[in-house]
Formats: sequence, structure tokens, C-alpha cells
Amino acid sequence: MRFAVISDIHGNAAAFREVLRDIENCGLSTIYCLGDNIGYGPEPEAVLQIVRERGILSVLGNHELAVKQPEFLNRFNPIARLSLEKTLSFLSETSLEQIRGMDLFHTEHNFRFVHGFPPDSPITYLFEVEKDKLIKALISASEPVCFVGHTHELLLVSHDGKELSRRPLKRETIQLDTESRHIVNVGSAGQPRDGNNHAKYVIFDNQAFELEVRFVSYNVTETVNKIYQAGLPEQHAWRLF
Repeated sequence: MRFAVISDIHGNAAAFREVLRDIENCGLSTIYCLGDNIGYGPEPEAVLQIVRERGILSVLGNHELAVKQPEFLNRFNPIARLSLEKTLSFLSETSLEQIRGMDLFHTEHNFRFVHGFPPDSPITYLFEVEKDKLIKALISASEPVCFVGHTHELLLVSHDGKELSRRPLKRETIQLDTESRHIVNVGSAGQPRDGNNHAKYVIFDNQAFELEVRFVSYNVTETVNKIYQAGLPEQHAWRLF
């Protein structure tokens, strides 16, 4: 079975549509989303509608958490908080209910899907986890591979039972060691922060245990213009370039 994993679309419907087109061209129908469908971008309602219409399973991101638990808004910096408050005004009741129904994590086919860090955190960044805690999480993992997002940067963390390794991912296809435990950060489809403005996502083949990292171009200017038109903080537009 081959499936796609996407994350951090952040209201960037233009990027999302191109990623979905690329997924279709790769012959895939199964897609998992790691959350943060909303926030920063100008079209959160359109993104959530597409997620619903396509039947894409999405776990809860930290931006969705702020919708589900409004008190969590206070943990965002002032610009992100302003953006989320604006985002809320764009969402239909159907989309709000969709967010309220999202779970913290999902497991299927012996893989785990969570926004931030296993087993179920939507708020912990992979880069902030200390080595000992990271090793402990991998050793105790029930599944051989956990897919995460949240940092907007591609990364593979592995533990072979003895050594911990961290490997930045690029546009490539790599074979994962079936005897190791892995955390795969799938990057961001809607707001990458790795110096390359292509939308990013991954394809995983669970028979070959093979990971393919996909880079997808889209009309960045279209999203930038819509950010300004929506009255969102201009910092969100700058980040896309």
C-alpha cells in the first residue's frame, strides 16, 4: 500500500490543490493530514471543505486546538493570535464542527499520525525534544514509523536500538531500515520554512518501506495577494517567499 502524508496547509488552498493534483498523478487515493489546516493563510474555509469532500483524515494541529480550546490562544505570539482570531471569522459552523471532531492522533496499518510529537502532542516541536526523551519515545513506540509536522521542516529521526540519527530530508526517495524506529517530519504543504517555497509532502510505501519526498510548485503570488486582501498580517505573506 502507498499513501500520502501532508501537514500544515495553513489556509493555503492554492498550494493544497496543486499537492492534491500531484498526489492524483502519482496514482494515490489514500491521504493522511497531520493538522494545521488553518491559520496564517487566506482560505481556511476552502481548505477544510476540500478535506471534507475528499474524505481526508486529519488529526488536530495546534491551530485547530486553539479553535477547540479558545484559552489556548493565549499561548500564541501576538501576530499568530491575531491571525487565528481573524481566521475564526472565515469559518462556517460546518468547519468548526469538523475541527471539534478531530482527534489528537491516529493509528492505522501500524503507523502513527500526530501533529507535533508522539504519542499524542499537537504542541511539542520535534526540534525542542531533548535527546534522552527522543530516544525513550522511539524505543517505546508501538509503531515503527510516526509521521509528524508542526515544524514546517523536513526531517527523519531514527533509532536502531543503539544509536540515534537525525537526517534532513530533500527531494528524494529513501529506504527506511525495517529494524529501526522512525519519526518522519513531512514538512509543510502550505508554508514551508526551509528556504524553498515549494509545497512539501511525502509518499510512503509500506511494503517496500520506502519514503518519497515530493516538492510541488504552485502560484505563490496568488496566495500572497489573497493574504493582503483578507487583511491578515503581512508577515504571513513574506514567509511564503
